[in-house]
Amino acid sequence: MKRMEPLPLKNVEMTDGLMRRMQRLVREQVVGYQWEVLNDRVEGAAQSHAIENFRIAAGRAEGEYIGVIFRDSDLYKWLEATAYCVEVFRDEQLEALADEACRLIGLAQGPDGYINTYYTLKEPSGRFTTLQQGHELYCAGHFFEAATAYFHATGKRAILDTACRFADYLVRVFGTGEGQIPGYP
Repeated sequence: MKRMEPLPLKNVEMTDGLMRRMQRLVREQVVGYQWEVLNDRVEGAAQSHAIENFRIAAGRAEGEYIGVIFRDSDLYKWLEATAYCVEVFRDEQLEALADEACRLIGLAQGPDGYINTYYTLKEPSGRFTTLQQGHELYCAGHFFEAATAYFHATGKRAILDTACRFADYLVRVFGTGEGQIPGYP
């Protein structure tokens, strides 16, 4: 049986039509706007506090967690979208913003590999106690997708290494062995 390999986005160019217009819209308007929202710099928009939560968890700012329990996923989804834009458009300015986000995520990672600003800041003893409602593994999944996409787009390993440390932590925590959690999201 012949195995199919996906084409890298950089090897596919849409020159016209709806998909090209959507690519440009996301690159030229959406990801920049989302970055401003994540940083609470859009007047009239609901407070996100996503970047600030990471800054606090990283020890770069003082304050308390603000937002819904799954707020981290907003930054991860932005990073994944940005990775696709960087791969298609090779935008150094956008890549620099993404590098900044990657550094911040890495700084917020605990020594054991865990990353989740809600549980780090608001409920440290609540890790993995409510898998259905806690969204920890949901956020982790979005992080792994974002880290993989960013590595694929740029070849930069830092965020992928951060994701691997987190995945290694999850492998230690979940399973059927003694002291492990036999759970799933």
